Amino acid sequence: MVLSSFIPIATAVLLLSRRVAASPVPEIKGNAFTNPIGIPVEQTASLFSGPIPEVIMLSLESLSESNITEIPAHIPEGVEVLDDSELDKRYIFGADNRVLWTDNKVYPFSTMGKIQWSSGVYCSGALIGPRHVATAKHCAPLNNPGVSVRFMPAFYDGESFPGAYVTTIIHLPGYSVNDPDANACDIKEDWAIFILDARLGDERGSLGAKVIESSLIENPVLLHLGYPGDLANGQRPYRQDKITIRNRFDCDSTGGLSTDADVAGGMSGGPIWQNDNGNRLQLGVLSATSATETVFAGGNNWIGAVSRARQDFP
Repeated sequence: MVLSSFIPIATAVLLLSRRVAASPVPEIKGNAFTNPIGIPVEQTASLFSGPIPEVIMLSLESLSESNITEIPAHIPEGVEVLDDSELDKRYIFGADNRVLWTDNKVYPFSTMGKIQWSSGVYCSGALIGPRHVATAKHCAPLNNPGVSVRFMPAFYDGESFPGAYVTTIIHLPGYSVNDPDANACDIKEDWAIFILDARLGDERGSLGAKVIESSLIENPVLLHLGYPGDLANGQRPYRQDKITIRNRFDCDSTGGLSTDADVAGGMSGGPIWQNDNGNRLQLGVLSATSATETVFAGGNNWIGAVSRARQDFP
């Protein structure tokens, strides 16, 4: 199935530096997918110097051996946990329901942060293990040799807490939202797991992971957070709640996820999650959008990769 109306909310849809302004997501002009705006306009000087990540490519065969459908979250002892009953605040569908979020010290928002390339490109992501970050595959510099990457939890007008460098990138090859003939499975597999050089999750906590279940379809209970370039130039996090998954996007029964989330470039890779009786479980990462829906990558292969990453990189 060719998706003529979708564009990736790309790593560099908003390529920001001190001199480069954010660009809005453009209208679609007939291609299956448009390429991300601004890739790859490199800075004259790197924003920082860090290790160049190693890339690990998984196989469908290895992931198919896993029957995992849920992975637990981690809440550090003593960390303040948000009471979601206090929340009353979602391309934009109707009113823009994204809300500036300032209380980033509380869990689960303490797990979420900004992903920054040394070349200036940025995305969003969340800790899904002690040194593991889930984000979109198109947020990984797979075709940009020499670029280092940093994850900064609770980023707000700068690095609020110590961040960490990405040493390893894990993904499933053979799928790309930038492919001119991209289809629903390219979106479903638009995920990557970053391995960090520090166990930030021991202090900040981490989300659990889950495969979609039927009770969540048409149920406005999900949340999302990311760093939009059209608001605060990607320097501050914006949260949405009461997001609805309309259906399982038609790759297979586990993903991707078609939603009514309000998004913009820079929010790529940000988590969509549920509060299941206090257990924060991530269902996927922001991938692509159209005039009618926003789609998150995720599903059985993604959760298998999360499990493998936690096991192989403790």
